[in-house]
This record gives sequence, structure tokens and C-alpha cells, in this order.
Amino acid sequence: MTVKTTIYIFRLFLGFLIFAEVLFAAPSKRKEETTILKKQIFEYHRSDEETKSIPYLEKYLTISPNELYFKLVYAKALLYRTDLEVPRNDENIESRINKTRAIQTNYNRASKIFQENVLHLEKVRPRDPNLGRWYYLWAFSEWFSDNKEKSIKLFQKAVKLDYRLTECYYNIAALYESLGQWKDAELFWRKYEKAEKELEEEE
Repeated sequence: MTVKTTIYIFRLFLGFLIFAEVLFAAPSKRKEETTILKKQIFEYHRSDEETKSIPYLEKYLTISPNELYFKLVYAKALLYRTDLEVPRNDENIESRINKTRAIQTNYNRASKIFQENVLHLEKVRPRDPNLGRWYYLWAFSEWFSDNKEKSIKLFQKAVKLDYRLTECYYNIAALYESLGQWKDAELFWRKYEKAEKELEEEE
């Protein structure tokens, strides 16, 4: 074997080593980054600071875009966010419209993410113990998006999946009242009182 051939083989081997190092280092670095992001996200949600978790969730979902659970957590963070300015009566009309539009866009985005991922969760894990709770949050996002009829159906689904979510009846009654459907509202006020009593007796 000539010196020239030996050098060529050595360079090929060195190139392979560098390629292998890059190949295996990338997943390791990505895993380390997602672990740090997960920890930060959970800390914010445990302390009811969902708004602060939003940039971390967005970064996490850029790295792992197919993570169903974190998409739902992201939708919840959007639903609970507190960093959007509320319109004031003493400001100009254009400013009020822009602020209202930003809030509405946020709720619409949350409801869209909930819809896509709650339905997917129900399909892949129909017995998930938190499914009712996710429907409950989705219902709120539709309510805040001014989709009241849809919100009513989702609250009904939520309490059907998890009977402990008795406040669904309360919310349905409030929604029917806002729609001027007093008989339906009265029916669900009674359902709420009955469900609450049964839950207390069970405990």
C-alpha cells in the first residue's frame, strides 16, 4: 500500500468519525434541550404561571412538533394567558379594536389547537383519564371565542366523560341564560345542584 493510498484511507476514516460524532451528538443535544424545556414548562404550570411557559412551549414544539400532550398544554397556556392588554374605555377606538382582535385571535388559536388534539387524543387513547378535563378546557376556549352553542355541547361531553366535572352544568346554565333560553338554563341549574349534592355524598 502506497503512502498516498494510506493517507486517503486515513482521511476517509477521519471523515467517517466526524460524521458519526455529529450524527450521534445531535439527538443527544436535542434530548438535553427538550429535558430542560420540559422542566421549565412544568414548573410554570405547577405555579399557575402558564403565560410564562408559552415561549418555552413554542420552542419545545419547534423541536418536537408531534408531541400531542405538549400541544394540549400549549392550548391551555393560551387559554389562561394574562399578558394581553384589555381594552379600556378611555382609549381611542382603533386601539380598543386592535386589543380586542388580539385577545380574540388568541382564543381562536387555543380552540383550534384543542379541537385538533383533543379529538386525536380521543381517537388514540379513548380511555385517557384526563380526556374529560381537556374537553372542559376546550369548551372554555370556544365560549371565549363566542361559539356558545359549541361550548355547550363540549361541556356536556366533558361531564359525560368525567362526572366529577359538575361545574359543567353550571357553565351550561350560564350559557343558556346568556342566550335567553331560560327553561334550558333552569334545567341545568337543577342538574348542577343535584350533581354537586351527589358528589358531596360520595365523598
